[in-house]
Order: sequence, then C-alpha cells, then structure tokens
Amino acid sequence: AIGHKCTHYGAPLVKGALGEGRVRCPWHGACFDVRTGDIEDYPGLDGLACYSVDVKNGDVVVEASPETMKSHKRTMPMIEPDPNEDSRLFLLIGGGGATAICAETLRQRGFRGRIVLATREASCPYDRPKLTKAMSATSESLQLRTPEFYEKNGIEILLSKEAIGLDRAAKSVSFRDGSQMKYDKVMIATGGSPRSLNLPGENLRNVFQLRTPHDANQIISSVEEKHFVIIGSSFIGMEVAASAVGK
Repeated sequence: AIGHKCTHYGAPLVKGALGEGRVRCPWHGACFDVRTGDIEDYPGLDGLACYSVDVKNGDVVVEASPETMKSHKRTMPMIEPDPNEDSRLFLLIGGGGATAICAETLRQRGFRGRIVLATREASCPYDRPKLTKAMSATSESLQLRTPEFYEKNGIEILLSKEAIGLDRAAKSVSFRDGSQMKYDKVMIATGGSPRSLNLPGENLRNVFQLRTPHDANQIISSVEEKHFVIIGSSFIGMEVAASAVGK
C-alpha cells in the first residue's frame, strides 16, 4: 500500500492514471511505482509513504508505524559521500529544481564524490513555479530543501556565485567574484530570463519583470488599488492576474 497524495502539491492520486505498475498524478504528471512508492517521473522530489499489507482471516490488514503516518512523503535514501573512495567533483550550475534533483539523484544512485551546486541567487533552490501563486512568499518558505538537508547529504551550496565562463578543455568554470573551480563533470541548468520589451520607459518605477521572490514581493505589494497591466497571456500572466485580483 502507498500514500494517497502526490508528494509534489498533494493531489489525490485516486484521481490519477493507473497502469503498468505505476500511478501518475492527475495535476502535473508526477509518476510513482505502486509497489515501492518510489518517484519515477517529476515534478516532485520525494517518494510516497509505503506500508506493508497482509491478509489475515479474510481481512486485508495494512500495517503502519506512527512515524510513517506523520507524512505522505518519503525522502529517497542517499549514500554518504566518501572522498577517499571517489575524488571526482560534479559541479551543478544553477539554483532551480533541475540542479536540486540532479544533486539528490547522484547521491541516490551511489555517487560518493563531491557535489557542488553554484547559484547566483542568495537562497537555496526553491520552487519557482509557486512565485505566481504565492507572491508574498519568501525564498525561505519556497525552498525545496533546507540548508541542513544539503549539509547532511554532502551537497555543497554556493550562494551568490554566478558563473561567467566555462573552459571545456581545462574543465574549469570561472565565477564573477574572480574565483575558478575545476570539475570532472558539469551540468548547466541556469533556466531562462524574462524578455524585456525594449521600449522607452521600461526602466521606470513600477515596471516589473518576474523571476525571483523579490520580484514577486515587489509586484504584489505595488498593485493594491492600482491599475495593473500584465503583458503576456501565458500561465504566468494568468496566475499573476489571479493573485492580483485579491488585492
């Protein structure tokens, strides 16, 4: 037996799709193994809680400890780093969900070397899609994992560390602060940046772009009893509009 809620945003899996030993979330498509509860496709970081099942005197009995009942999520097991066994360095450039999941997957798949995640942002990887849904939230409240989690699993997080150059021949990355770092493997997942309109007045006060929690906080704090124009009709624009309606 497995937990009934998706570990991403808590969608009821009973409304999802079941087939070939997997259940897929009805909201965003996260996929889980129905035998183990392990997550097999994203979004989301954690597996489902898993409970033993037995048939006793014609009754189906599900056994669970109070500890496992505290959450529908289950952090996947990770191996401890050991530099004496593996001296390689895997450098992850970018502070979003892709690098966060990559770091955890490396540990889950047995990588004992050094993992370094470098991001130009001032906070640990956070759930960026939530910026349009919770525009008053802080980066800390949106974090995918706590700093303690990364420390426990030997994942180094370098904040305010912007990469500006990559030398593939030398296997080296240069950072804006003047430092360099050698790597054995590198992953670049810096995400995208919102496009500006390149029009007169785009740098005036109360003209915003949305990419960070600071941007979201500025936008939502500026819209109360104001005329508010959103340029762009994608999900981002629609969700910002929905958040602004309450103001």
